[in-house]
Amino acid sequence: MTLLTVESLKVGYGDLIAVRDVSFTVKPGEIFVLLGANGSGKTTTLRAISGLIRPIAGRIAMEGEALGAIKPHAVARLGISHVPEGRRIFPNLSVDDNLTVSYLPTRTDKSLRAILDEVYGLFPRLRERHKQMAGTMSGGEQQMLAIGRALMNCPKLLMLDEPSLGLSPVMTDLVFERLEAISNQGLTILLVEQNASAIDLATSGVILSNGVVSMAGDRAALSSTQYIQKAYLGV
Repeated sequence: MTLLTVESLKVGYGDLIAVRDVSFTVKPGEIFVLLGANGSGKTTTLRAISGLIRPIAGRIAMEGEALGAIKPHAVARLGISHVPEGRRIFPNLSVDDNLTVSYLPTRTDKSLRAILDEVYGLFPRLRERHKQMAGTMSGGEQQMLAIGRALMNCPKLLMLDEPSLGLSPVMTDLVFERLEAISNQGLTILLVEQNASAIDLATSGVILSNGVVSMAGDRAALSSTQYIQKAYLGV
């Protein structure tokens, strides 16, 4: 069974082609990683899946339903939550309010209170700061909030664009540990990263280079590639 299908994706910005021929599938329960250097097409691929940019060619489908002509809010209602690079929380709203505004009652039978309790259970630090203005929190806490906000949609697929960006190694480890906990609850994750430690979370993934797939495989295959050793591990 396939949750997400991306076939022969081509995406551009004007005359610039950022993604040329990208194909992969994500199965339910996976942590699927998109790895690659800056400019490799990782963020553009996520934006295309979310409907934020229209592909030039190719096909994107969620559980067999094509997403090519669907607007971003409709993609979210189908069960895809996107945590963009840079977090983009609402700095002048409290933690509670940041989470509450993202609740989609049409996505679940659970109450707002029940979903909030689940998010606070995953991120106890957010519970401690639930009345605090989000803009006054640390970068790591804001990243937790961005992930928690995405979980308020009760998604089938959680997409994250470089959640470790700008975080200390300690906070990166904490965020990755929480992503593993989320995955253990059965949620499928599509993770875009430059950080090589993301491989330790992955069940499978692809490496992008200049807008094309240069390598695909499971965790062991990705870890052993010469590309990863040179580009990420420095050996």
